[in-house]
Amino acid sequence: MSTFKKYIIIILLNFIFIESYCQMSLSTHSPINIKSITLDTIEVGKKSISINVLWLNDTIRVSVLNQERIDTLSDNINHAGYFASKGYFLSNETAIQNCYSYALEKYFENSKTYSQNIFRKTTNTDRVSLEKILNNSFTKITEFSTKPRKNLKITIPNDVILAFVNDFGWTIHTVYYCDEIFYTKNGMFKPDIFRSLNKFIKKNYWDTKEIIVYKIDENKIKNTCANTLYK
Repeated sequence: MSTFKKYIIIILLNFIFIESYCQMSLSTHSPINIKSITLDTIEVGKKSISINVLWLNDTIRVSVLNQERIDTLSDNINHAGYFASKGYFLSNETAIQNCYSYALEKYFENSKTYSQNIFRKTTNTDRVSLEKILNNSFTKITEFSTKPRKNLKITIPNDVILAFVNDFGWTIHTVYYCDEIFYTKNGMFKPDIFRSLNKFIKKNYWDTKEIIVYKIDENKIKNTCANTLYK
């Protein structure tokens, strides 16, 4: 890959992760912004660009939609708002975002205390990265087995992320829950909602052994964001 092309990609990624932060900083009433920092590792594929990102104290892997039109940016790189106006981040959204990115996006979308600029319709993240975030930035509220099925009727607190865990201890799916509605996204399909945990698991994730309920760890987030790295 040419040096110029790498330069264009870096500018593209910086736009993705800095734009939201700058907009949120304009208001004194904005929530605490969890600013993601793009690290040096970049891999370019046909459909996505994979990068390492610093999320609070963890390095996570994120894939960003690649419109395969990067070469056309060279003549427009200095035009303010070019990327957004041309819709480079708006097509093929359904295909790239996975359940991990979607659950986190919905969680922060509904938060009055925190905002973030990385989990969105044009990004996904892998299981290992998701588990880092849940283990280190969130706190476990409760957990319950999927058997017997009556366990799935347990009262779930509002504004949480549910992690579906299989026999191997892997988080195979995540959903956001609020006001008796579960928000989900399965693979390349569009986001959806459901109200019955039992029916959803039977139909889609029958190999779920247990469900772990997470809520953000406010003390950890505030302490980390107070670090000069995030000022």
